[in-house]
Amino acid sequence: MATTETLPPGTSGLPLLGETLPFMKDMFGFIHARTQRHGPVFRSHILGTPTAFISGPEVCDRWLDEKQVQREGSFPAPVQKLFGGAGVLPMLDGQVHRTRKQLVMAGFSREALASYLPGLSRTIESYLTRWAKQRELPVVPELKLLAIEGICGNVLGLGPGAELSQLVTDYGRVIRGFTGLPISVPGTRFHAALQARDRVLAALAAQVERHQAAGSAAVPDGLTRMLAARAPDGTALTPRQAALELHHVVLAGAIIFAELAALLVELHRHPEVADRLRAEVKSVSPSGEVTPAQLRQMPYLGQVVMEVKRTCPNVPVSFGKAKAPITLGGFTIPAGWNVMMAVGEHNMNRIFTEPAKFDPDRFSPARAEDRKSPHAFAPQGAGSVERGHKCAGYDYSTLFMELFTVLLMRAYRWQVPSQDLSLDGSLIPPEIRSGLRLRLEPV
Repeated sequence: MATTETLPPGTSGLPLLGETLPFMKDMFGFIHARTQRHGPVFRSHILGTPTAFISGPEVCDRWLDEKQVQREGSFPAPVQKLFGGAGVLPMLDGQVHRTRKQLVMAGFSREALASYLPGLSRTIESYLTRWAKQRELPVVPELKLLAIEGICGNVLGLGPGAELSQLVTDYGRVIRGFTGLPISVPGTRFHAALQARDRVLAALAAQVERHQAAGSAAVPDGLTRMLAARAPDGTALTPRQAALELHHVVLAGAIIFAELAALLVELHRHPEVADRLRAEVKSVSPSGEVTPAQLRQMPYLGQVVMEVKRTCPNVPVSFGKAKAPITLGGFTIPAGWNVMMAVGEHNMNRIFTEPAKFDPDRFSPARAEDRKSPHAFAPQGAGSVERGHKCAGYDYSTLFMELFTVLLMRAYRWQVPSQDLSLDGSLIPPEIRSGLRLRLEPV
């Protein structure tokens, strides 16, 4: 067993509570302050469990080593409840994880993503058109709706209407539950989140049943593809698994709203980036349908989106649990401890030149800072999408951001009036305090 001298630096906080309260108050600020104080490996005591926080490319191989870190049993009980229980993709290990990932990825294949573009374009354009008709409006609430509506349209084949509106409302409640004290008493944020979760899972189960009943006549959306997928050994998603994975996909995908908000802010702050990006967009896709081939012909667009993903805080940690003692930087994380990969801190690592600076050219072929280490850039989990623990929707979120940017840049200009653009770190993802008021005008 490790001695106290070999443990990572840090503190355990108060008896029983540990450092849960300051962590819940501002997870991003908590991790950043302690990383600055202790370095990329430090310890704490969160939600009744001794916990090590780690970040940086040099720790990723350990994080991904299934002999050292497991996902099963690593999620705090309140978080696991909001996801609908155990057995969801981020909580699986080994071959079970790889098989499930393959089945879920059927909804995010290259062919699937290409098929989503027309419908997603219509959804985005409807929002932009409506915004332009208003003199000024806060767009963060709108971006939340757009993110969930876009995902539900592509993955569930669900268009605007009462069912979608209820899902959007309920997902707002579920997401707020991640930052409330985990006390399930009527009147608390967490209790409301659990009730909303139950309604969401019932609605998703109904969608699965409808898709199965439709058979070959089902709309070829993400759910249709997932239900039709088979692993090499013939494994398929059960209806229960499909509903839980849909829930996981929407929860994970909802963070797109924060990245879209960050994109708008950074293009406002860096007009030279906006001008260069607008010129590329108008050169390649000045009007009409946006195609996958066009998106591939806009390298600077890809660089801007990657830099937004790198700098925008979305989720504070990925969860794991030490299966065996892990030695990092001369310290030992004992077996049984929770191990949290600090996602936001990870992408501000020293491999990047001036990591706090917004600089899309760091991803240019000439500099390629993200290729200095296999794990330098990991905004949605480490490892490969197919076999590692990178989010299954990584490419989908990239597509969503690129498409939004093209449709915005080629047809509109916007102003950001003077306001408070600071982030409220008590929320996941952190939100712009002012709601990001915009004045959008056609060009």
